[in-house]
Amino acid sequence: MSELQAVVYRVANWDKFATLMHDYIASFTVDKYGAAGSIDLMHFTEPRICIWNILKYAIRLWNGKGKINDIQKIAHYAEMAWTLSKGDLSKVGITDGLETKGS
Repeated sequence: MSELQAVVYRVANWDKFATLMHDYIASFTVDKYGAAGSIDLMHFTEPRICIWNILKYAIRLWNGKGKINDIQKIAHYAEMAWTLSKGDLSKVGITDGLETKGS
């Protein structure tokens, strides 16, 4: 497989995963956390809390005790960390390399 083919597959795989995530969020999280009258605690938190939850689910998987949607939860928390940080990665603890980015 050429490098270009590998990139194309990665993009196609990401598109499939994005569809899976869209369906997961619409099916599981909107009803649970986005219902009218309910409070979404993510509005009152900071991006690093999302990183903690990523670690929690990753460790559960590593220890062989993962549950059916743990991969989706990790991806969703990564998205929420990025969204809550408004793209400022220093808010999620990433500082290495930020000062040289774009130079």
